[in-house]
Amino acid sequence: MSRPYSSELRTARARANRRTVVDTAQRMFVDEGWTATTMAKVAEASGLTRQTVYQQFDSKLSLLDACIDNALSDGKAMPVRDMPGYQQMGVGDRRIRINAGARWLCSAHERSAEIQNVLDQAAVTDVAAAARLADRENTRWAEVHWATSLILGSEPADEVVDGMWTLTSRRIWLMLVRDRGWTADRWRRWLAVQTEAILTSA
Repeated sequence: MSRPYSSELRTARARANRRTVVDTAQRMFVDEGWTATTMAKVAEASGLTRQTVYQQFDSKLSLLDACIDNALSDGKAMPVRDMPGYQQMGVGDRRIRINAGARWLCSAHERSAEIQNVLDQAAVTDVAAAARLADRENTRWAEVHWATSLILGSEPADEVVDGMWTLTSRRIWLMLVRDRGWTADRWRRWLAVQTEAILTSA
């Protein structure tokens, strides 16, 4: 009887350690940047050994990747497309759908823009990070395509998706909210207006 219990305990401990490492690393990446944040420092700040951290993540890049995924999903173990706020983009008339999309993305950027920006920084000097960024941007384009099709209720043209992919970029969010001092609500309203213009001209 002890073996299943012991196995469950180890699984629970590993899950808790992973959560601790991701939460700690996310704060450190955002506060200290890509270069200054090391696996050793994350382990120390997490109260864990380096071996324990490496058992969960084989590299600093894989740890950053996990931090980004955690931020995007709001710490929930579900695909982004299954999140209730995301699915609201497929309900109601077009204006309601656009506003739902703006609300969802505003919330997503509040959670994830800063940690995703760390990958942008890493990609400047790290070849593997640059490749991972390219993969993530390709995935983001596909997600924008899916979200736009939900709002329109039909297949969008690539040019429309390209426009939305550019408009919804975290870089624009950071430029306006972090650098220009916009509130999140102002950005959300601006995004809704710009989205309406792009989709109306489609």
